[in-house]
Order: sequence, then structure tokens, then C-alpha cells
Amino acid sequence: MIHRLIFALTIFLLGFAPGLQAAKPPVLMLLEHVADDGKTVQTKIEMKSGVVQSKDKGKPREKWIIRSGDALTSAVRPGDRAASFYQTTGGGSTQLFVVQARYFQRDDGKWVPRFQLNEEPLVMRGPDGRWKPLTVIQGVPSLIVQSGSVLPNAEGYAASLELGFTVGAMPIDAWAVQ
Repeated sequence: MIHRLIFALTIFLLGFAPGLQAAKPPVLMLLEHVADDGKTVQTKIEMKSGVVQSKDKGKPREKWIIRSGDALTSAVRPGDRAASFYQTTGGGSTQLFVVQARYFQRDDGKWVPRFQLNEEPLVMRGPDGRWKPLTVIQGVPSLIVQSGSVLPNAEGYAASLELGFTVGAMPIDAWAVQ
């Protein structure tokens, strides 16, 4: 009788096991581009610590689009996040830009991320005596062109960002979310 009870209890508890697995981190944003074959590719950027290498590492793209990730349910506004995007050159990585994410509440009560591009290049004088962004001198462009028709809200955050680089196609090789 005891063995049957233990067996029944084990089966009952195993029914809850899928819910006991570690929850996947929420998706902060989607990084979108058009592949060489013309298809749209979206990469999920999750809210997890550490540097994440892109599956499209080393593949330059003319335009990158950042779209909203998961809507969150919370009684209070989730904290702001920042995602730093990098290009790997030689043995190191160079930061291309940072996207600040702030959550705003929708009519249904869920919180959705909105984005703001943060580009603060360091500058130094080049060989010609002109001020240039440090990353340009190191071989990585710093000036970003924003395109698209999405306007920011009153706090300066947009539902999506479309961007490219002044010198042409550029790869996004890695990112880190803080």
C-alpha cells in the first residue's frame, strides 16, 4: 500500500516538474536585419548578464532595426536597462553604441520597452589636426544615421530604432545588457 502511495505521489509531483524549470529571461528587444537572401532575421536580446556573441558575427549589414521585446506584468515600472553593442576587431571589441531601454505602461496594464540611442564618442585630434571620434581613428565608425518614421515619446524613447553607419555596412558582433 505504501509503495502505491509513493508511486502515485511521484507521478503527481512529476506533473508539476515542467513548471519548476528555470524560467527563461524576458526578451528586452529584437535586433532585426535583412539577410543576404532578402529574408528578415530577428535575434532575441534577452535580459541576462554577460556578453552574448551574435550568430551573425562578422556579417556587415546596411541597416539594423531594434524592436520591442516582451511586455512585462508588474505592479511598478521595471527598471531601466542598457544594451551595449560591439564590433570585434582583431583580439578586442569596440563599443559601437548603447541603447537605453525604459518601460512604459500600455492601456492593458503591461509594461513595454521603448528605446533611446546613446552615442557619446570620445574624440581626439587626427593627423590632419581635426577632431575625430576615437573609434574612427581605431578603424571603427562612430557616427550613426537614424532612419525610419517612428517618433519618440515625450521622454525621448521610441517604440523602435532604425539605424545604420555613415561609412556603410557594419557588423554587430556582440552585445551586453545591464
